[in-house]
Amino acid sequence: MAKRSELNLRDLGGIDDVIPQGLFLRSGKLSILTPTECAELCKRYNIQCIIDLRTPVEAAEFPDPLPEGVEYLQIPLLKDAAVGITHETGSDPMTIIRNLRKHPEKLKEMIPDFTALYTDIVTDGYSRSHLNQVVETLRANADKGITTLFHCTAGKDRTGIASMALLKSYGVGDKEIIRDYMRTNRNAFWTTIKKCIGIALLTRNWSLVKTAYKAFMADRKLIVTAIENYG
Repeated sequence: MAKRSELNLRDLGGIDDVIPQGLFLRSGKLSILTPTECAELCKRYNIQCIIDLRTPVEAAEFPDPLPEGVEYLQIPLLKDAAVGITHETGSDPMTIIRNLRKHPEKLKEMIPDFTALYTDIVTDGYSRSHLNQVVETLRANADKGITTLFHCTAGKDRTGIASMALLKSYGVGDKEIIRDYMRTNRNAFWTTIKKCIGIALLTRNWSLVKTAYKAFMADRKLIVTAIENYG
């Protein structure tokens, strides 16, 4: 089965001694698993519900291979595709880099404004209502003893913001929220290095490689922005 680091999988239980163990799992996309591996994962952690934070197009292109009996809820945090955040065919960063490898200036123009995106997810009407729905569902399931796994693609941006909102609802302090968010870099480091090597080989542009590295890794300033605008 895929390693926990590949999934960016972790239990939020025990944070600040107020989050129940074994009821909230955050992760990256499950489509990297085979149906058998996904069934093993759900059995191992007693996962009874999956919340997919991706867009409908993302979910359709890379579906979760869920076993029978696991509830699946799609609650997208973004209405439209966003380069660097969502990963539909055509908006996936590596696909774009391959297609535009001879035009580094165009690639740099397509790097998203992550600060704006993090702000929008917690303030935009569509995104905020869905974010609230995610938190309400997670807490309602926990009250019933139901283990829920929630995920986007990398388990960094949308999942990180959903984790922040959930932890806030339990009164967890900002320091602990930031610490959990930054744990993603333990899992993302080697995957990011491999991607950056690929970008370097494709483009021979060191400036672009550094920009990509920063985009793929969790940035403390971004989650602080989300916290400040969450209200």
